[in-house]
Parts: sequence; structure tokens; C-alpha cells
Amino acid sequence: MTEADSLPQPPPPFEFLRTLSGRLLVLSGSALAGLVVVRLFTPLPDFVEVFRKVVSVAFVIAIGWLAGLALARNRRWLLWRVRRKLILSYVFLGFVPVVLVGLFALAGGVVLYTNIAAFVFREGFDDVIDDVAQIAESTAGEVGRAAAAGAAVIERVRLNRAAEYASVSLALVPRAGGAGPAGPIARAGAWSHGEPPAAAPTWVGATAAGFRGVLVVPAPGQAEELLLVIRAVAATPDRRLFVVADVPVDTALVAALDDRTRTHMGDVSAPADCGVPVAQAPRPVAARRATLFSRTVAFMDCTNWTSGKSARVSVSLDAPLSRVYSRVAAAQSAQFATSRTGGWDIFLWLLLLLGILFLVVQGAALVFGAWLARSITSAVHELFVGTERVRQGDFAHRIRIDSRDQLGDLAASFNRMSASIEHLLHVQREKQRLDDELRIARDIQKSLLPVDPPRVPGLAIADLCEPAREVGGDYYDFFDLGPRRLGVLVADVSGKGTSAALYMAELKGLMLALSHEEPSPRRLLVDVNRRLAGQLDNRSFVTMIYAVIDLDAGTLTCARAGHTPLITVSGGRSEVLVPNGMIIGLRLPGATERFEALLEEHTRAIRPGDVVVLYTDGITEAMNADGDLFSDQTLAETVASHHTLDPAGIRERVLRDVRAFVGDAEPHDDMTMVVLKLTPDAGAA
Repeated sequence: MTEADSLPQPPPPFEFLRTLSGRLLVLSGSALAGLVVVRLFTPLPDFVEVFRKVVSVAFVIAIGWLAGLALARNRRWLLWRVRRKLILSYVFLGFVPVVLVGLFALAGGVVLYTNIAAFVFREGFDDVIDDVAQIAESTAGEVGRAAAAGAAVIERVRLNRAAEYASVSLALVPRAGGAGPAGPIARAGAWSHGEPPAAAPTWVGATAAGFRGVLVVPAPGQAEELLLVIRAVAATPDRRLFVVADVPVDTALVAALDDRTRTHMGDVSAPADCGVPVAQAPRPVAARRATLFSRTVAFMDCTNWTSGKSARVSVSLDAPLSRVYSRVAAAQSAQFATSRTGGWDIFLWLLLLLGILFLVVQGAALVFGAWLARSITSAVHELFVGTERVRQGDFAHRIRIDSRDQLGDLAASFNRMSASIEHLLHVQREKQRLDDELRIARDIQKSLLPVDPPRVPGLAIADLCEPAREVGGDYYDFFDLGPRRLGVLVADVSGKGTSAALYMAELKGLMLALSHEEPSPRRLLVDVNRRLAGQLDNRSFVTMIYAVIDLDAGTLTCARAGHTPLITVSGGRSEVLVPNGMIIGLRLPGATERFEALLEEHTRAIRPGDVVVLYTDGITEAMNADGDLFSDQTLAETVASHHTLDPAGIRERVLRDVRAFVGDAEPHDDMTMVVLKLTPDAGAA
């Protein structure tokens, strides 16, 4: 019997007019065609238009119904050949993922657009809040120096900032419940959004940081609308008076935010917790539906000025995708932003090219699948048997396919794969062992580093340690040397991995044992070098800097063993201290004597407000894509420019500048830094 004899015979002709679906198709199609013709000449009445839609739905249902019946009657005859099944499977495998990817891309695009638009708006809005807070803080400082001229000071500040914020309003008020006069002491600006506060509420006066945030008030002359007001409150140095700075989010500020963020601020909705009567709140957020890639909603915190409680206020944003994209694209490289065709056009052309490429790939895959199906059927069984044998653990089984095509190469590759599985399993076990070793080393390193900086009266401390790999070689520690004496160590052990972690453990043990016995940093490092030189291998060494801060004596004493310099900032001026010294652990003839001869100890006076920074070369030798280094001088300038901040703020500013300098370049070394700042009570005995 030939293959043609074994083929199933096609079914008898399908008389669709005898089926309900066929009759439905004829009737609905005829009615729909007549209605379409009539619609070309005259509008249809409402009830006829409804009937047309019902007929259209019936026509689509009839087509699908007939297609299903035809496929059911001819399924065995159409899909008897494996080749046809493969071709059909290629169609489904190519079409369904495209639909799913398209839906996923659309959903992801909506989520991404919503978050990016809200982020861009909040970024610009937060910049305005920071500016208003700076106005209040600087004004409070000037009023504190000249309290009698408070009215003149706030008026001068208002005039100076009027070019940037035309509606800025300032007021000098007492603390609530104080013995001062009732009502504001002085005011400047129009205060068109409402009267200035009579006094600073108790919840504002209880904090040294003042207040910065958003208030919600009824819009002047519009009872159903709400107005956002950016308010910042800062206390004078004696904390007897408070400067209140208000900038209402009016039309001018909305336009400025539009120019800055490319998003236009719309309706505002706030709950009663923000201090707005419920009767004055506009329609809820749910009633304002966001338009796809055109309108969205941003949320921010609002504060009840009377109680100090916070709530969430929603702002509708008119942010078309093209404007948001242009704002984001403006932050890209100058080459991309100044291209001849423009960033948006490049993006569209790229999408068009990708779409064409996708269609070409899909068509080629379908044609190639139809051709390849002819050579697959004879080898499918052999491949299936082979995979089953391998799945059962029989790696000695070999597939025999003699065809000199891709299937033959696949069989050969499958046989080579079976032979190499044992080797791969061995490699996997070895990798697991290395991963376990790295995990142990990481746990060791974490146990060596301080959990939190110590609490020393008169001294504020912030630390940072970011390994470049899973396990790094940087080490820092703090040593309590007395009631008001603290030892600070920053070291860098050469190499990475378990060996570096073990050397760090040995160094920690030495420092714990010697730091309480040896008050001199120089003599301590000499002793550490003498003990470690015989323990390290020829390829390992340690650089370190050790400083002792004595708050009672007001001194900083340090010694440096081949490590990065120490930076101090006093009175806003930075100084890079580079005491002489060589690295620890060199196993060379005469290295110990040479180490002791070169090592210097430096002592300097310190006072409240001074900043001391110890760090490793992972910060100053951070390299950008052009090969430039961040440098010690740049770090010193960064610390000096932000020396008024607390240590945590200085650390974050340094880290931000380093990351901005490095950009997309991979970190090449660990970054460790300890920032110390003497607080005003540092000089108290």
C-alpha cells in the first residue's frame, strides 16, 4: 500500500445553506449590505443604527461558526500529514507570542509612562520646594543677625527673589504660645492666597529642621477649586522667631513648571486631612480618567498646617508622550540631542525599522519552516527516543541519523552533549564549591565591619563601604580609646576573595589588641607591620591610615602606611594631609627598618565644625569612560563645598558626585569612606 492509498479521503461537499449558521450568514450579510448602501446616502435613525450593529455582530458570529464547522469536518484530512501540523504550529508560535508581547509592551509602556511623567513632574516640583526652603533658611539666618531689621530683611529677600517667583510672600512670626505679640511681626509680598499665619505651630517649633512641604487652600474667588501652596518655615538661630516663605502654585508657576518638566499641572484633589473643608474639595480622582499616554495623575504629600498631619493630594497632569520624551531626551548626550533628525524622529525611524525587520523574520521563518518540515518527520522519533534515554540517565546512548543536513548536525551535537554532561556536572559542582567559599568570605567580611558607627558625644560619624565584587579588600573600624577619645582605621588589603577576608580578620585582631595598649598611631603601625610582615604571602600587602581623635585635647593624630591621604576641612577650607609612610607587609631585606624610618606621625588641632574624611583609593581613583580619575583634590573640594551638612549628607553628596563622574563605567575597586564632624558640643569638657 502506497502513501497515497493510506491518505484519508476528503469529506463530501459541505452544504452550508442547510445549516443554521449558513442561513444566519446569508440573512445577516444581505441585511448588512442593504443598510450600508442606505447609509451612504442618508443618515440612519437611532433605532436602525442599533439594528445595524446587531446585524454586524450576527454576521461575525456566523462567519466564525461556519469556519469552526468546516475545520471540524476536514480536520483529519487537513492535519493528517505531520508537515501540515508543523506549518500550522509555526503560524501559532509566531502569531500568539507577537500578540502577547504587544500587549505586554503596551501595559509596560503605560506603567513606564505613568511613572516617568510623575517622576519628571515631581523632580521639577521638588526643586521649587528646595528653592523655597533655601529662601526661608537664608532669610532666617539674616534675621538672626539683625533681628531689629526683620521687616527690611524679608522685604529685601522678596524683592531679590521676585524675578524668579513673582508671587513669593514672606512673614516673620513668633512661636505659638510664646510671650511675643499676636500675629505676624512683619510681612512682605501680596499674600494673595490667604493671610499669613499668626504664629508658628507647636509642631513646627518642636523641630530644629523647620518645615518644607505643600499646603492646600481654597483658590481665591473659586470656591470649588483648590490651590497648592509651597511653604517653608525656618527658625532664627535663637529659635525665638520663624520665617515663613510661601509660593502659591499659580498660573505663572504652573507655566514655569511646564517649561521645566514639559508636564502641565491640572486639577488638584485633596482629602479633608489636608485642612480643606470637604465641601470645597473638587470631584474625586476616580472621576478623572487618565488618557492613555496623554494624561495621568501624580501624588504628593500635603500637610495640615494646624495639626501637622500629612495626607496625599493628587494632581492631574497633562503630559503627552511626545513632550515627556523630549524632556527625558534632553538629558541624553549632546551627540544624541543635537542630531540632525532629532531624538524623537530617530526613535520613530528605529521603531519602523524594527517592525520591518520583525515582519521579514516572521515571513522567512514561516517559509523556512515549511521547507524544513519535509526533513523533520523522519528524524523526530529518533530524537525523541534519544532525549528519553538521556532523561533516564543513559548518557552512553547515541542517536543515529545519517542525513547530511541540520538534523544530522543536531544528532552529532546531541551525541557530543551526552558525552560532555558528566563534565558539565563536575564543573557545576566545582562552581558550587567556589560559590560556597565566596559566601563564607562575604560572611566573614560582614562580621568584621562595624554594624553601626559608635556614638561619641561631640562627634558625628557616617560610614560607607561598597565592594566592587562580592567580596572586597577594604576594611574600616572604630576603637573606643576612652570617654572622649576615638580611634579610626581605614585599610585596604591587596587582592579579593577569601584571602583578603582572612587577612582582614587577622588585622582586626591585631588592632583590637594593640589599640588600647599603644596610644601613638605611629608606634601602633610599626608594631602591626612587625607582626604582619611574617604572616602575609609575597603577593599580599596592606595599606592603612590610623587616626586618633581626642575631643578633650582638641587634637587629631594620624599616621599613614602607604594609604590614601586624609582630608580635613576647617572653616570651609580643605587640606589634604599626606604624612610619609610605606605599605605594610613587604617581605624584603631591611623593609621593617625602612618602614619605621619613613613612617611619620602628624598632629593638628581640631575644633567644632571641622570635618575629617578617611577613605580608600576606590573613591579617588574612580575612573570614567575616558580614563580620567576622580582625584584627591576633587574629593577635597566636594567635602569643602558641603562641609555645613551632617556627615551623612556629606557622604551622600560625595557618593553622588563619584557616580555622576563614573557614569556607566564599571567600578574597578571597593569604595570605603568614613566622615567625621565635630559637633558644637565637641569642646565641652
